[in-house]
Amino acid sequence: MKISKGCDKKHIDACLLIAKELSEYFTENAIQTMRKDMKKHLLYIATDLGEVVGFMTINRKNNHVAEISWAAVELEHQHQGIGSALIDYITHDLKFQGIRLLQVKTLSEDVKYPPYEITRRFYEKMGFIHLETIDPYPKWEQGNPCAIYVKIL
Repeated sequence: MKISKGCDKKHIDACLLIAKELSEYFTENAIQTMRKDMKKHLLYIATDLGEVVGFMTINRKNNHVAEISWAAVELEHQHQGIGSALIDYITHDLKFQGIRLLQVKTLSEDVKYPPYEITRRFYEKMGFIHLETIDPYPKWEQGNPCAIYVKIL
C-alpha cells in the first residue's frame, strides 16, 4: 500500500466510486458535494497495486487549522490499517506545512447508527478528541447532529 497526494480526474473518479459503494455513509447529495470539494481540497489517496483503495480530503481553514472534509476506504479493504496510514501521512504532511490543529465532523453519538459508531471509535483511536456537538449544524439535514473532533498536531 502507498499513500500519496492525488490530483487528477482518474483519482477523483476512483474516490467517488468508493463513496458510491458505501451508501450507508454517503447519500447521492453528499457525493455531488464531495465531487465539487475534491477539486478544491487537498486529496490524499491510498493505493494498492496501483488502484485507489481509500482517500481523505483536507480543507485548509487557515494557516493553522485544517479539516478532514471526506474520508472512505473500500469495504473489502477496511480494518487493514489504511485509514490509520492516511491519518499518519496527512498529519505529518500538515504539520510540515505549519498546520497545528486538525478537525473532523461526523454524526454525533446522539444518533445510534452503527456505521458512525465505528467512525467515531476510529477517530478517537487516532487521537482525536470530541470537542462539541452542534444540532442543527448549518447545511446538515435536520436530525443529524454534528460531532466535532479535534487533534492537536
